Amino acid sequence: MRILDLRKEFTPHNLLPSLTSGLIAAIITISIEISLAALIFSGDLEKFLADGIGLMLFGAFVVGVMVSLTTSLPGMIGLPQDTPAAILALVAAAIAFSMKSADPKALYPTVVAAIMLTSIFTGTFFLLLGWFKASALIRYIPYPVIGGFLAGTGWLIAKGALGVMTNLPLTMANPSSYVRPDQLASWLPGLVFAVVLLLALRKYSHILITPGALVLATGVFYGYLWLAHIPIAQASAHGWMLGPFPSGGLYHPLAPSSFALIDWQAILQNLDKLAVVLILSVISLLLNASALEVAVRQDIDLDRELLTAGVANLAGGLGGSPVGYQALSLTALSHRLGAKSRLVNLISALLCGATIFFGASLIGYFPRAVFGGMLLFLGLSFMVEWLIDARRLLPLTDYLLVWIIVGIIAALGFLQGIGAGILIAVILFVVSYSRVNTIKNILDGGIYHSNVDRPKTHRDLLNQKGSQIHILRLQGFLFFGTIQKILEEVRRRMRQKEPQPLNFLVLDFQRVERLDSSAVFGITRLKQLAWAGNLAMVWSDLSPSIKKQLERGGLLDTLDDSFMAMPTLDHAMEWCENKFLAAQGITDLTGVYKIGRGLFKQTFPELQAADQLLNYLERRLVKQGDCLMRKGDSPDEMFFILSGLFTIQLELPGGKIIRLRTIRGGATVGEIGLYLGTQRTADVVVAQSGEVYRLSAQSLREMREKEPEAASHLHEWIAHLLAERVSTSDRTIEALMD
Repeated sequence: MRILDLRKEFTPHNLLPSLTSGLIAAIITISIEISLAALIFSGDLEKFLADGIGLMLFGAFVVGVMVSLTTSLPGMIGLPQDTPAAILALVAAAIAFSMKSADPKALYPTVVAAIMLTSIFTGTFFLLLGWFKASALIRYIPYPVIGGFLAGTGWLIAKGALGVMTNLPLTMANPSSYVRPDQLASWLPGLVFAVVLLLALRKYSHILITPGALVLATGVFYGYLWLAHIPIAQASAHGWMLGPFPSGGLYHPLAPSSFALIDWQAILQNLDKLAVVLILSVISLLLNASALEVAVRQDIDLDRELLTAGVANLAGGLGGSPVGYQALSLTALSHRLGAKSRLVNLISALLCGATIFFGASLIGYFPRAVFGGMLLFLGLSFMVEWLIDARRLLPLTDYLLVWIIVGIIAALGFLQGIGAGILIAVILFVVSYSRVNTIKNILDGGIYHSNVDRPKTHRDLLNQKGSQIHILRLQGFLFFGTIQKILEEVRRRMRQKEPQPLNFLVLDFQRVERLDSSAVFGITRLKQLAWAGNLAMVWSDLSPSIKKQLERGGLLDTLDDSFMAMPTLDHAMEWCENKFLAAQGITDLTGVYKIGRGLFKQTFPELQAADQLLNYLERRLVKQGDCLMRKGDSPDEMFFILSGLFTIQLELPGGKIIRLRTIRGGATVGEIGLYLGTQRTADVVVAQSGEVYRLSAQSLREMREKEPEAASHLHEWIAHLLAERVSTSDRTIEALMD
C-alpha cells in the first residue's frame, strides 16, 4: 500500500470501526482455529494439539497479513479454513494409522509435511488460475455437486467434533459407545451449545452473538465447576479442557533435522485426498468471493483474489500453515460494521500472532466442550444449509443429488462421494439436455420464402404447394441425445402426405454450437432416410468445424446433388424453390424474355393502365456487373424488372457482403425510397444481364398531372405489392414465434 493509503486508514473515522471489527474477528478466528486444530490433531495425534494450535494460529497470522495487503476488497479477511481442514483431518488420521509401527518421533513431522505440501501445491494452483484468469472455471461445476461437497464437509466436521469432545472416533462399529453416561457428559453439552448457537444465528444476525455465546458457555462451564466443587486440575485430568500445554510459545515449526524423519510413503498414499483439498479450496474460495459480491454490493476481481490466496498459501505453507483463503462471514461482518479497511485483517492477524507466543497458558483453560461445540456448529451449519434450506432453492432432482453425495461420503469416503456426485450430475445433465428441443423452428416453403422477388405466378405456386419444402432451424449442441428428436421429426413429416408430400428437407445450422461424433452417426441415418424417401436435403450455415466433421464422416460429396451445403438459409431456400418450380414445368426462372415494348404488360399482368405507364418509363439494357443503385443515392427513381438477375446487397465495414434480396423478372426495386423520399440503404448490382424500365420522380409527377387515373392504378398496384410483402413477412414472423 502507498503511504497515503496508510494515513487514510489511521484516521479516526476508519480506525475505530477497524479496531472493533478486528478485535471481534480475532476472537472468532482464534476460537475457530483452535477447534480446527483439535479436529486435525485428534486421536493418536492429540499429544501434538498444542503444536497444531500453533500451526493454525500461525496460518491465521500469515494468511491474514497477506490477504489484507493484496486483496482487491479492503476489509477482506483471510484465515485457514474449515473445508480443507476437514480433509486434512482424514489425511492426518490415515497417516497416523499407517505409521503405528513406525518411529513415534516421525509422526508429527510427517503430518506437518503433508500439511505444508498441501498448502504449497494449493497456493501454486491458486497462482496459476489467477495468472491465466481462469476464475470462470467455477461456473462449470454443477451447483448441486458443490452443495453435496459442502454438506459432506459439514458431516466430516461434525463427525470430527464429536471425536474432539470424546476422544473417541465415530464409526459404524461404535455408535453405542457414545450413549454411555461418561461419554454423554463429554459431547452432550457441546451439542446443546452448537444447536442453541445455530438457532440463534438463524433467527438473529447481531454481530455479538457468536463471541457472546463463547463467553457465556465458558462462564457456564466454570460456574458448574464452582457449584460442583470440582477443581480445575481435576477437570483437566478428566479431559474437559484443552490443556494443559507446555510452557512457552505454541508455534514450533519443523527443524531441519526433522525432515529426515518424514515418512514420504505415508504421504504418497494420501495424494488423492490432498488433491481433493486443492479442488475444494478453489471451489470454496471462488464461491466465497462470488457471494461477497452480493453481500457487499461491490464487484470483486476474482482472478486477483486467486493470486492473493496463492501468495498467502505459499508464504503460510512454508511455515506449516494449513490451507487458508478469504472468509465470507467475517468479511461480511466487517463491512456491516462499516470497517471497509485493510486494517481489520491486520489487527485480527496480529492478535492471532500474539496468541501464538503469549496465549498458551490461557488457551489451556478453554473448555473442550465449548470448542468442540463450536466445531460442531460449523458442521451443522453446512448440513442445515444444504440438506434442509436448499430444498426451497433446488429442484427435486438436484436436492436429492445433494443427499446422495452426502450419503456416499458418509458410507464410503469423500473422494468416492465427489466422483459419484460428478458422474451423477453429468448423467442428469445429459438426460436433461436431451429433453431440450434442438429444433428452434419448424417451417415450410409455403410460409417461409427466400429473399428472391419472383413473379406473382411463381409466388402463388410457392404459397399453394411450397409445403413440400420442410425447414428445420436447429440450435444448441447436437449429440446422441438430441439428434434423435430431429430424426423423429423427419420421420413424422415423411409419413404426413397432406397438404403436400415431403420432397425437400432444409436443415439450418446457424445456431448450432457444435456436434459430436455420435451426432455425425445420427446424421448418416438422416441421409439414409432422405435417400429412402427420395428427398433432396440441403444444409445451410455450416460452421467450418462442423463442415470438417461432416467431411470426415463422408457426408459431404460434391458429386451428390441430393445432399447440398449452402452458405445461408436464404441460398438454401432459393435452391429448393428453383428445383420446385422446375418440377412444376417452369423452366424460365430468371425472366429472360425477348426484348420488346409489348412484353411489359406480359411481365406485369396485374398492372392496369400499363400502356399509359409505358409513356413515362425509360427502357434500359443492363449488363452483368453494373450497379443499378448505390447505398446513399437520392431516391428519385424506381425500376420495373423485365428480365435478368439483380442482387440487393449490403457491404459491411470489414468488406463482407451480405445478400439481402435477389430480384428476377416481374419484380420492382426502389419503390419504397421513391415514395418515402429516403436515401438508398443498400446496393443493387446486376448479377445477370437483362432489361429494366425506369420511372423517375419527375415522370411520376407528370403522370399524376396528365393521367391521374393511370397514376392511381400504379399507386394501387404498388400498395397491393407492399401489402403482399407485409403479409408474407407476418406469416413468417408468426411461424418463427411458435
